[in-house]
Amino acid sequence: MRYRGCAVFLILVVLSGWWLLKQVSKAREATREMACQSCLNQIAFALYWYHDTYEAFPPAVVADEGGTPLYSWRVLLLPYLGCTELYDEFDLNASWDSPQNMRLAARTPPYFRCPSGLSTGDVQSTNYVVISGPGTAFPGTQSTSVSDFQDGVERTILLVEIANSTIHWMEPRDLDLADMSFVIDDPGTPSISSPHPRGPGIVLANNISVYRCQPDMSPAVLKSLMTIAGGEPVAFERPRQRNRWSGRSSQAGEASSGANP
Repeated sequence: MRYRGCAVFLILVVLSGWWLLKQVSKAREATREMACQSCLNQIAFALYWYHDTYEAFPPAVVADEGGTPLYSWRVLLLPYLGCTELYDEFDLNASWDSPQNMRLAARTPPYFRCPSGLSTGDVQSTNYVVISGPGTAFPGTQSTSVSDFQDGVERTILLVEIANSTIHWMEPRDLDLADMSFVIDDPGTPSISSPHPRGPGIVLANNISVYRCQPDMSPAVLKSLMTIAGGEPVAFERPRQRNRWSGRSSQAGEASSGANP
């Protein structure tokens, strides 16, 4: 009887320890997700501050007179993220990977890194990118303004999160509309993705709130939110909960985009 009581006690101790570890893990993830959302908020705010200054968003790619890509919009945003000193040291006439600019490579602004991605050891890559390409808010070397968003700012993605990024924060590279997948967390193709259980974060152009995309979000809906004047007849639900995104495509929208739900 004594041994049975000891066995029950040990089982309870193990279960209690397991439960406690699970709660600690949840708390840590909640903290990381909150920090991730804060980064997206800060970058979105900086983009609009830049827009207020120049009446346009920064171009996705800064190129020289010959059209050779030099560096990313993230470099132009440095003064609006409190990184004026780093911006002043950057040679705006040279490529991001030039010797003089590579001296700054390791000084990655914290806003460009998701806390959940720091464990990879690659602290120079960014987890926050834009959707680039013709018809998007960031069409290469050209700038756009909110007046160009004919689909409406509430139907246009401004900023997204990606996991396992290989994009250097100074590099003129983002998610390309022509090459990416419209499936959330697609393991085989570049896509909007995240290690967070509630899904990757996106910011729409009408505010700086962060919404979390669910894995079952319709590819047709997602694609429609990436263009500024596509005119896609796609219906979607507004987030029902704070910082949680749920998109659903109407039959007409799916047919027009040629995507499967």
